[in-house]
Amino acid sequence: MSEPTFSDESIVGQHNTILKSSEDHQQSDQTPDAALAETPPTHADPESSSASPSELDRTEPIEEPLLCDPPEPPDQVSAEHTSEAEPAQDDLDPQLPEPSEIDEEVQSPTVEQEADRAEEPREESSAESSAEPLLLEELSEPLSEIPAPPLLDRGTEIISPEGATFRIRTQLRSDSQINLYQAIWIAPQKEVWLREALSGTEAAERLQHEATVLQDLNHQMFPQVFSLFDQDGKTILISEAINTETTLADWLERDRVPLPQLLSTLAQLAFGLTHLHTKGWVHLGLRPTQIAIGKPIKIFEFSYAVRLGQTTAHPFLHVGYSSPDLRPELPVDAREDVYSVGAILYAALTGQNLSEMGLEHSRLPEIPGGLQLLRRCLGSRDSRLKTMEELHQHLLRLKRRIAPTISYSIAAATTIGLEATRTTNQDAYGYLNGQFLCEAEEQVWSIACIADGMGGMAAGEVASEVAVKAVLAEAALHFATLQSGPDPTSTVKTWVQKANQQVCQTLKQRHERGGCTMLCVCLINRRFTIAHVGDCRLYRIRGKDVIRLTQDHSLAMVHVLQQQISLEELRQHPDRSKVTRSLGERSPLPEYYIDTLQPMTTQTTIELQTEDVLLLCSDGLWEPLLEQDMAEVIAAAGFDLQHAANELINLTLQRGAPDNATVLLVRLNETAILKEE
Repeated sequence: MSEPTFSDESIVGQHNTILKSSEDHQQSDQTPDAALAETPPTHADPESSSASPSELDRTEPIEEPLLCDPPEPPDQVSAEHTSEAEPAQDDLDPQLPEPSEIDEEVQSPTVEQEADRAEEPREESSAESSAEPLLLEELSEPLSEIPAPPLLDRGTEIISPEGATFRIRTQLRSDSQINLYQAIWIAPQKEVWLREALSGTEAAERLQHEATVLQDLNHQMFPQVFSLFDQDGKTILISEAINTETTLADWLERDRVPLPQLLSTLAQLAFGLTHLHTKGWVHLGLRPTQIAIGKPIKIFEFSYAVRLGQTTAHPFLHVGYSSPDLRPELPVDAREDVYSVGAILYAALTGQNLSEMGLEHSRLPEIPGGLQLLRRCLGSRDSRLKTMEELHQHLLRLKRRIAPTISYSIAAATTIGLEATRTTNQDAYGYLNGQFLCEAEEQVWSIACIADGMGGMAAGEVASEVAVKAVLAEAALHFATLQSGPDPTSTVKTWVQKANQQVCQTLKQRHERGGCTMLCVCLINRRFTIAHVGDCRLYRIRGKDVIRLTQDHSLAMVHVLQQQISLEELRQHPDRSKVTRSLGERSPLPEYYIDTLQPMTTQTTIELQTEDVLLLCSDGLWEPLLEQDMAEVIAAAGFDLQHAANELINLTLQRGAPDNATVLLVRLNETAILKEE
């Protein structure tokens, strides 16, 4: 039997192909709760106090003082119900205290004023007390004489001008003249956040400003606004409820969150901010506490957001996160948010907060690529990355540098079996591995397929060999041109369709009838998808856990689905070898004909974990062996995957091996190394 081999070193960085038909085979081993009511800074009255705080308590969450005049109220926005956003999905951890955030405007007394004060009689006054070092909590006492609206009782219903009804479930917080509630939107039975402030107040202006920004964004990584209206002397904002039980601040405090996962989250953050900047806004208030962990993450708290190219109305500072260049006289651009993301990156790489003195006075991480990226985020304004899109790409590259290296180990074995009337092995198998590496992208992939011939002795053997060759040829062409698409499953199904065409054409030329079953697995990095026709099977083995991922296309399986026999009885049923679908039967195949992972998992792709093993086999192996047998043999072989494949065939022979039997094993390997430049 010929041994065609596909191998072209010029196609990708690493490219090996093994194709075997019949007995020939060989091995290959590769492998907040949102700060929704946070007060925008306003000027303090210079007549009531001329001194600034000199002592700050940074150990507890604090409420920011209003030290600046409120911004001009934005235009009233009309709320519309937009498309439903995806709910956030969290790893549930208790929320940690929010780092202190201070907005300061320092007004220092002159020398003459100090001298006059020294000669004045000492008496208790608010002016004198303000000259003493104060804690920030003391400064936040007289925020405003305007109170928040009276609290609403549980079960209170609010009806918007559009007729939507919102029922109060619980109060979440009351802060800076804004009450925040968790409520139920009655009609769709949807959880929402309801915020209220007294109309005409600075707090109401903040709600209107946030609604203006969010309605302009309309993106799944930002809270969705459902309604904004005035009612009974109150401004009410209805928005998407955000699950803030786990924020990025929590993750930065947790040693068990892998750095690649943190970098992936920061890349998501940069992606969302790219959309924000495209819409003409700069966030200016980014902190880890304002990012809720989920799929996708949610970025919130937009009371500081300013239009690109405009100036901030008042000076403010989020210690450790705000750009030192953020001043009222300078127009803002994307570099302000680049600095904030850089400060969060610093915490992810070092486990510490950035020093208030800047990067030069902070401990620098010894991570290739990390130090360089920090300098491009936290350096001088002119040296910083100019767009968030650039930062997004740099974060992806950094993640790839420090992520574990992925490879696959592959081994196979086959036998003609012990049935005296079988003179040929009609099983065929093949696999193809490749790797593409560059600064912008890394892709490791593998194609593994197995086919079981049917019909006359020659026809079945030819059909299975042609099918495997056709799939590997299509896969080689696909990865040689580095084609990519949103749906790899459709791509693999197309390969099988083309294999079917070649089988039909070959059998027609030979004036023979026959065909074959086909199972093709395509792995890209940690994820895989399949295309399946017939009764070859795919199992995922994780330790002692074995899961079957394919459903046989046979009459016996029809009996199982109709509950006429049990799955255990299928192995001895007389109809077990009568397949209902095969290649070579007709061309083209109907869309439903080629199965994916979906019938067994409801998904089209699945992610593997380190040391997971995929077991592809023909019916000649899975009929005499139970799933428990497969797991025990692989566990006993340890890392010697070829030994496991050989032992599976040996065990099949010990149990009679009445049919051709083939097994192909693929294991995911990960090596945690730091990738040097």
